[in-house]
This record gives sequence, C-alpha cells and structure tokens, in this order.
Amino acid sequence: MADAGSTVFYVKHMVCRRGVLVMRELLHSLGLTARRVELGEVEVAEPAQAIDWAQLREQLVAEGFALLELQAPHEHLVNDIKQTVADLLRTAPEELRCGRCPQILSQRLGRKFSYLSNVFSTSQGLSLERYIIGQRIATVEQLLRSSGMEVGRIAQALGYSSLGHLSRQFRQVNGVSPTDYRRQLEGDPAANLTGLPRELYQS
Repeated sequence: MADAGSTVFYVKHMVCRRGVLVMRELLHSLGLTARRVELGEVEVAEPAQAIDWAQLREQLVAEGFALLELQAPHEHLVNDIKQTVADLLRTAPEELRCGRCPQILSQRLGRKFSYLSNVFSTSQGLSLERYIIGQRIATVEQLLRSSGMEVGRIAQALGYSSLGHLSRQFRQVNGVSPTDYRRQLEGDPAANLTGLPRELYQS
C-alpha cells in the first residue's frame, strides 16, 4: 500500500525487466525517489503536486512508454481483481470454489492472495471473499429470475461442489433458500431479496 504522501501511477508498455531498470533511471534523472517499480505500476515518494507531470510524460514517451491516467492507489489492481472474478465466473466458475480461488487469483494477477485480499478490503470496505460470494449469488439470482433451470443444474453450471453448498451459501446471503427465492419472485419479479446492497454484488 502506498505511504501517506507518496504517489502511485501506471505506465503503459513497461512489460519486461529492462523496462523496470529504464524506469528507475528515468525517475532518478527527474529527481524522483522510486519506492516501488513493477511492471506497469510505479510508486514514488513525492506527492502528486510536487511532480512535473508534463516533463514526466515527455520522458516516458521518449523511452517508448506512456502514462496512463492517474488513479487512486490500488484502484487499478482492484479493477483487475473484479475483472478476473467476472471472467472466471463466465468461463470457469468452478475455479471460484473456496479451496481453489486463492490460488487461481494469485496466479492470474501475480500477487499473493493475502495481498490481494488486503488491498481489496481496504479499498472497497468489503472482504474479497464476500465480494466473490456476492458475485456468485448474483449470478444464481439472475438464473432463478430468467431461466427455468432447476437449482441443482444451476449449482452444477456455476461450479458449486453440491446443491447443499449452493443452498447454504444462498441462505447465508439472503435468508431464504433458492427455491423459496424463486417462489417469492412469482409475487414480485423486481424484488431484491438478497441481504447485500445491489451495488456490492452487481457489475
């Protein structure tokens, strides 16, 4: 996590170790103190208002790089986490099981899961585990609304280990079973029956 007063920015086309070395030299030449230089992400000790952004952009372009829009610390990583979860839910939902999820996210994003989880919860005010559960349950909810699939088939399609697992998780989130949820929808199709605000589990 960025220290108070430091600045994080993101750089396009910095894709190899040589790029990292060039970036460190570039920062030094501009009088900036590199705290962290990784592929595509840079943290300097100076506050944003002390950086000559026009000069930095010019030097980056000269080295074949490009400055991406300035973002809040870790916003880029949080967006990557959300996109990865969405991609997995669409293409390989079984990878989002509790036992497999930490490993697959760590592999895809190149960071330890503990780091990803800490960054996400600090930025979003919601644990990464709860966010993933919310995304899975939101998909279950959508299928219960829009399809005639049996709950058992939904559990299988979304990679749950069993119908019981899905039912327990669904009940923990919204207080009713998937079957009861579907029955209640017959009376009010627009109802939000989950215990989570929609903005926490919808894309």
